[in-house]
Amino acid sequence: MAEIKTKSKKNFTSYLDSEALNGSEQAILNPKLLSGELEVARARNVLLFSPTSKIKDDNGIAGVLVVTNFKLSFLSFDGSHTSSIYQENIFLGKNDVTLSNIDYIYQMNDRKKRLVAPNIKILSKLDVLHIICKNFRVLKFGFKRSEVGKGKHIAEALAKFAFPNRHNLLFSYNYKENYYNTLRNISMFNKKMDWSHELLRCGATGWRVLSREREDNIPERTLPMHYVIPKTVTEIEYVKLAESFNRSRAAIWVYSLENASLVRMAELIPTITDTKQENKMLELVRKCDPMMRQPCIMELNKCLPSIQEVQASFLKLRELCTPDCTRQFMVQDVRFYTLLDKSCWLFYVSLCLKYSNDAAMKMRGRETVVLQENEGRDMCCVISSLTQILLDPYYRTLNGLQSLIQKDWVSLGHPFSDRLGHVINSDTTEQSPLFLLFLDCVWQLIQQFPEEFEYSETFLTTIWDSTFLPLFDTFQFNSEHDRQYAHKNEHLILRPVWDWGEQFSDKDIVLFTNPLYKKPAEQSRKSMAFLPPTAIPLPGLHQTGSRITMHVTQMATVTNQLPEDRFLEPKTTIRDLELWTQCYFRWQPLLEIKNGGYPQIDLYNRIILSNISKLQQALQSHDFDDLPTPTNESENVINGVGPMPSISSFFPFSGNDTNSNELADILTLSYDLLTDGSIIDGLSLSQIPD
Repeated sequence: MAEIKTKSKKNFTSYLDSEALNGSEQAILNPKLLSGELEVARARNVLLFSPTSKIKDDNGIAGVLVVTNFKLSFLSFDGSHTSSIYQENIFLGKNDVTLSNIDYIYQMNDRKKRLVAPNIKILSKLDVLHIICKNFRVLKFGFKRSEVGKGKHIAEALAKFAFPNRHNLLFSYNYKENYYNTLRNISMFNKKMDWSHELLRCGATGWRVLSREREDNIPERTLPMHYVIPKTVTEIEYVKLAESFNRSRAAIWVYSLENASLVRMAELIPTITDTKQENKMLELVRKCDPMMRQPCIMELNKCLPSIQEVQASFLKLRELCTPDCTRQFMVQDVRFYTLLDKSCWLFYVSLCLKYSNDAAMKMRGRETVVLQENEGRDMCCVISSLTQILLDPYYRTLNGLQSLIQKDWVSLGHPFSDRLGHVINSDTTEQSPLFLLFLDCVWQLIQQFPEEFEYSETFLTTIWDSTFLPLFDTFQFNSEHDRQYAHKNEHLILRPVWDWGEQFSDKDIVLFTNPLYKKPAEQSRKSMAFLPPTAIPLPGLHQTGSRITMHVTQMATVTNQLPEDRFLEPKTTIRDLELWTQCYFRWQPLLEIKNGGYPQIDLYNRIILSNISKLQQALQSHDFDDLPTPTNESENVINGVGPMPSISSFFPFSGNDTNSNELADILTLSYDLLTDGSIIDGLSLSQIPD
């Protein structure tokens, strides 16, 4: 990563000319600019093409293309840029992408294709810009109708602003809008109290929090100010031992199950050939177990891919999911599974799930597990996080997942800036989407255990998109040290990405929850509604007594495939895995199923919950006038609520033809049911009898 301590220079360059500010279109077609956002280039009469369409004048949508120091924005003359895709980010329009999201830019002229980069000459006559984004989005812009030189004009601006060589050139340093923290139930793990609470929650009595009062006392900048070490060692002894490990990252506790602990540890410095110091550290870990059992060491470098291998796999996967044209799509489609197999992506997902499951099984057997890799902040993050999700139902909740990412990824120093390519430096081998690999593994778990997760695949996809939104600091830095330096010395305003109300309205946030989620018994909040003596209880609920509860016998019957303690044991072979189509294919119109796909099923489940919510309210208020009335008019009518809303397979990331307000009402009702507790707390839809 480029050194972020370098002071920013007053070297802003605008590529605007006076001609670009003329014309009636520009009076109307101006992008919404944020505080600190500046327009740097503009081109009129640009054509936006579909990702796989041929580059012809009659195939594109005409409009204005604008580059700012934050985003690339296209505004169509016909107003189609304002038409609704259901998920609407407050900071980005339908055809906007942040500069941080741009990975590759190609300039095309007379069928010649060349890369656009800061040190590569731009063609004087440029017909097409082909942009590949890190989140698999593809954008094609044609300039044949534009004024001469405008294609080069835009390309030069992108080459300058989309590939910063210093961290303080990111837009987050210019965005000075005040932020008022409203987060309440998410642990940020940047305070001693958060780690102390986690130790208490896990019952980890053999460990303690090591805190540094000042940042200059931290032995290595990748370490946070607070982390957990063995209780039996003094701070001085621990720091001295840690000097023998890469980045001074010796044994660091992250989780405990009964007396078994999950520990992360770097490898010894390559110049140290004697393992004496490592053995001393492992002995300290052993003493943290009341039974003094030897810990199991998992050497991740030997069983999992390197960051370079993951990056190579990602590029192959993205190439498969972003065809240039219909012809390439058809050629790839014939050999799709062969090409997918050659990318090794699902193979790496399989390996991560396998070794996470191995670690979880050992901990269930009361064996402490030490995860060891080079610096202990790459694959350690992946395996540690997945292991905790398999073991602990809390991390399958919305707040739990966000707290887990804060603990294992953000606080303990996963180098997000390097791995996601926020800053371009000479060492391109540092870029590797390990965080996407983790999210894909979580998505696989949701497919296998849909009742066990409070969050949905839409939530995971949205998290991935948010890694390229530099307004929020969560995924922008290599370490807590870098974050705090930018905050204090560069006056960066810190905004956690987890405050989703900053980005989305309620209609979008409701889709972060999973309607099939079944809360653990200890978390379920029973409704206080009482049944009238003459009422007929809902199926699956007690008929005796006044309080609405669930049949314990029925719950036991339905969940017998899961251990009583709700540990997850996933299938990990490649044949048991699927491709995360929502995340990888959502920008390809050719692959979208109109009025079909899993989102239609998900919506059906939410409508059922909405109707149950209405019935509950009617029972409580004794007012049944607003209840749906049965009808036989159409198979697409559900209990009289009207026609079934039609959404497509990439909802909510694709075009939406359904009335958004009507859809939002349905989703909001089901969301209230899921989050506020109800008569079916702990009862998933799959448990309701036919």
